[in-house]
Amino acid sequence: MRVNVVSNESEVKHPAWEYPETMRPAAVALAVALLVILDGCAGVTCTPVVIVVAEKDERPRLQSEPRGLRTDELGRVTEQRREVIVSEYWVRDPDERWYRVAASAWQGVEPGQSLRVCR
Repeated sequence: MRVNVVSNESEVKHPAWEYPETMRPAAVALAVALLVILDGCAGVTCTPVVIVVAEKDERPRLQSEPRGLRTDELGRVTEQRREVIVSEYWVRDPDERWYRVAASAWQGVEPGQSLRVCR
């Protein structure tokens, strides 16, 4: 009995770490994506500023909340939601700019007092 072993080395896929040149485009793409994401977050950062409260306002808003899952007559899973009224708390400065604040901050301040807010 004779056995010939023929290598199919050209068809074997090697792990990516053995070929760093194949990882370079992926690494560059990842670096660019991270820069774009991190640069996009710069606009969301908070710049704290102290204002004098000229007016307070509590604004009700309708919000849809998930309540659970259920199966309909056809066997499809659907999300059950319910509508609830939630309050948003806002304060206005003398320059007519409105700022949304936490309920505790809104309750603890009166017109004419100073308050630290994010701009």
